[in-house]
Amino acid sequence: MFTKAIQFILDLGGNTMLPIMITLLGLYFRMNFFDALRNGLMIGIGFIGINTVIGLLVTAFSPVTAYYSGLGGVGFTVIDIGWEGISRVAWGTSFALLVVPIGVVLNFLLVRMRFTKTLNVDIWNYYHPVLTAAIAFYMLVNLGVSTGIATMIGTIVGVAFTVIACKAGDFYAKDWQEYYGLPGTSCTTIDQTLTMWPISWLSCKLVDLIPAVNKINIDINWVSEKFGALGESSILAFIIGLFLSFITKQDIGSALTMSVGMAAAIVLMPRMVSMLMEGLAPIANAARAYMQKKLGDDYEIYIGMDEALGLGDEVGIAVSLIMIPITLALAFIIPGVNFFPIGELGSLIYVGAANAMYAKGDVFRTIVGSTAFMAYTFVTKSFMATVATDLAYQAGVITDISQMITGSSVDEIQCVIMGIIGKILGAF
Repeated sequence: MFTKAIQFILDLGGNTMLPIMITLLGLYFRMNFFDALRNGLMIGIGFIGINTVIGLLVTAFSPVTAYYSGLGGVGFTVIDIGWEGISRVAWGTSFALLVVPIGVVLNFLLVRMRFTKTLNVDIWNYYHPVLTAAIAFYMLVNLGVSTGIATMIGTIVGVAFTVIACKAGDFYAKDWQEYYGLPGTSCTTIDQTLTMWPISWLSCKLVDLIPAVNKINIDINWVSEKFGALGESSILAFIIGLFLSFITKQDIGSALTMSVGMAAAIVLMPRMVSMLMEGLAPIANAARAYMQKKLGDDYEIYIGMDEALGLGDEVGIAVSLIMIPITLALAFIIPGVNFFPIGELGSLIYVGAANAMYAKGDVFRTIVGSTAFMAYTFVTKSFMATVATDLAYQAGVITDISQMITGSSVDEIQCVIMGIIGKILGAF
């Protein structure tokens, strides 16, 4: 019954459960019911809007992905099942659903104990800690450890990473709030905090050490000021769409449809994020006031949210479009890549937005950081294919182990480290 109850909540999805959770959170922080409900609905509407715009962008990309998928049949033997397939692997373990309620309760306690400032409401991204726990679980089982002990250790690993997600949110909170304009929040999606941002930070530091190259600075606002309407983000997106259409040999109708879709996405995304923030800001203020009353005026609290809140950054969106041909080129250039990156194209909007933060909005450094991350992704996802295939087979997601798979999230740094350890010990 407990498992079914948790699964029911997860099956409702973020669009439905996020308004409910935010409403309950508002009531906990002593808000009026209708104020809490209104804020919860605004956050839910904003979240739906973000997902709708992402869907619009993916649809606009579809002629490009269709063109390149026709070129990707040779040498790519591994199937990329995306984050959806990998999340099914994560939730397929017997202890996975325990991690959510334990993590949520522990988070509340740790906030009250001043161990963390982040109150994580992004329970759907708990699949990242659960995936890490699943790798630990199957590695131990493959090494001959009893299922009971492996389950206990897997649960501990999963819960530990829900705490790490909050502490990472604390660590990045100031930069996150300042760059994206998201006061009172932090990011608790650990693929961004533990992998994307460290790579982005390192890439920017390396660029700054290279003479002449460190002088390159492309400000998207400068482009707009210099070229007027031609430099506006919507016009740039439209032009990039036409360019992609040209190199992928689209007809006029498809080219115009794709270009207008990209322009629409780049304009609508910031508006969807601002709508979400309209509901989130009062909740964050109420949480801060409540915790300061309980724990002192010097205490600050952050509402931990999905990395999608950063998608309104126009530099990130523009770079995500530029990264399409770069990403596809990397698949053919980097030795040992065993999967074709169709699934990666839909996630580029997250990559661009993440790398924009440590690039301080500089287009050149955002492209460098995004390229470095995609190169890392190709290498690690190819390496982790044997691990992902073994996990998917044991979880019942696939029935034929001869067809290798990989997917988003197995390239997270903690998963790669565990994969390396597992291969050294002979578990995978």
